Amino acid sequence: MDSDAKKRACRAVLTMAVFLLPAAEAAGEQGPLTLVPTSATFSSFYSLWLSPPKSLVPNPPAASIYPALPPELVPAPLTAAPGPTPGNTLLPENATYYRAPADLILPDERLSDEAFRAQLSHFLPSFGGTPEQIRNDFKFQQVYGWDGINAEHAYARGLSGRGVRIGIADTGVDILHPEFAGRVQRRGTYIVDKIGIYYGPDGLPGTFSGCREGGAKCRVFEIDASGDRALIEHYAHRIIESERRFPDAYGTWFIRDISRDADGWHAFPGLYDETGLSGRQPGHGTQVASVAAGWRYGIAPGATIRPLLGVSFGSFLTGDDASNAQAYRDFLSHSDIINYSVGSPPYEEVLNNEAFDKRNFPALWAAFTQRDAQEKTIMVWAADNESRDRPGAEAALPAREPAVRGHWLAVAAAYQGQIAEYSSRCGTLPGDWNPQAHGRHYCLTAPGLLRLVDPNFEPEIDSESRDVNEHRASFGTSLAAPLVSGGLALVMEQFRGQLSNREVALRVINTANNRGRYSDSHIYGAGMLDLDAATAPVGAVNTGTASLQAGLHRTRLATPPAWGRVGRHLAGRE
Repeated sequence: MDSDAKKRACRAVLTMAVFLLPAAEAAGEQGPLTLVPTSATFSSFYSLWLSPPKSLVPNPPAASIYPALPPELVPAPLTAAPGPTPGNTLLPENATYYRAPADLILPDERLSDEAFRAQLSHFLPSFGGTPEQIRNDFKFQQVYGWDGINAEHAYARGLSGRGVRIGIADTGVDILHPEFAGRVQRRGTYIVDKIGIYYGPDGLPGTFSGCREGGAKCRVFEIDASGDRALIEHYAHRIIESERRFPDAYGTWFIRDISRDADGWHAFPGLYDETGLSGRQPGHGTQVASVAAGWRYGIAPGATIRPLLGVSFGSFLTGDDASNAQAYRDFLSHSDIINYSVGSPPYEEVLNNEAFDKRNFPALWAAFTQRDAQEKTIMVWAADNESRDRPGAEAALPAREPAVRGHWLAVAAAYQGQIAEYSSRCGTLPGDWNPQAHGRHYCLTAPGLLRLVDPNFEPEIDSESRDVNEHRASFGTSLAAPLVSGGLALVMEQFRGQLSNREVALRVINTANNRGRYSDSHIYGAGMLDLDAATAPVGAVNTGTASLQAGLHRTRLATPPAWGRVGRHLAGRE
């Protein structure tokens, strides 16, 4: 090619970059989100993480090595009301009442590209460098398990999960934690629980017994929401942003929808207790979210999290079948991936459970399995910590329900490269399994020993003690699952606009390392998560001359100074 031809080719490439990059960037933004007018009910969550023996985990540093993050804008505090709105329900005594303010709607948190890159370089300075540079980075070395899944190759390709939405269906997530700053989705979330009121023998509402004894710290936030769960959730976010904390004990803060009286109560989770109602461990959801998408310890630090407190299939069994199905489809539409680090009974116990016979609610079951959905939300389930020969019933649903095969994954946990003693195995595949259509398996394996964060503790705890307790390590299939969820976000970002969500899930399954010990599919399923293979470009692009060829792995736009602001905006773009 002569010099003039080369110049013309370069000008053509730069022209396409100027006009196409902004369009591609705009196409990557999330579209409008639909409000979800549904309600969540109590569901029992089993803790799927264990505190490791001290000999396995080095002591965390006494003080954080990271400087404080910039302060966030805080809405004005809420003003207490003179008293409760009258109703038929006997209201708690000694509680402080509040009314919904006019400025209810809060935008989703969205960092600008510049702020996002600054944050990312703050926590992982070598991001976008070579795999060797990233392996030597302090952050990479302090988070156990990443080297076993080749995460450094995904980071070297510039992947962070940016813009991918991960739902955390678990106990409450501390959305005020610096780990999630700028990446919390507010629409379509569930951060409060719908609760019931005690009814006496005469069938009338009895005394509300949810407040702590004496009601000294009991708060009731009133709103006329007409039963609109989305509006109630917006109010909950407004309250948390104003207070800058969650309640210091479970069940001391409530939202009361006065239009529904006895049926309009919702409770905030207590994230800082050792125990909570419904058998929940209050810090569990925050820990899981930090493994999937935390700034410090998250495998996908660019992903957006969507807190989903107490959401289960049973949450949508309240009304007629068609309405429930539509509510569930709306629920799924807000997430690309939903992580369930929850326990479930053994597969055999629910195989013939009439209470969950899909023939009783065909429309809801079709929505639940996403049978007819054009774009499927990927569901990721912890296999459970019961050392069984297959995952729990919900995680193992693909073994008996063909409609969920391909987008429904179970995750077993490994320790030091082999199956953890506590982890349930992946199990055998059913006779009608089609590897070409459904992937090698519905289950894969990921490291289960990881560093994580706990919820922000109460202000009276001194900062040194707080840091020691907040940053620690633990293990369980509850942590292996969000590692896969975050890994899926990296792959989804890499192939945005090229692969469907289901194809992304199948790629993660089919690229898992199934060599050596991992070839035993009964134990390891599809194998060990491999983010190098999963994020590797499909095919190859070479550059050079006929006699000297080199593989092209990344492209970055270099701009001359004469381009001014436009050049600075485009510089370094993919």
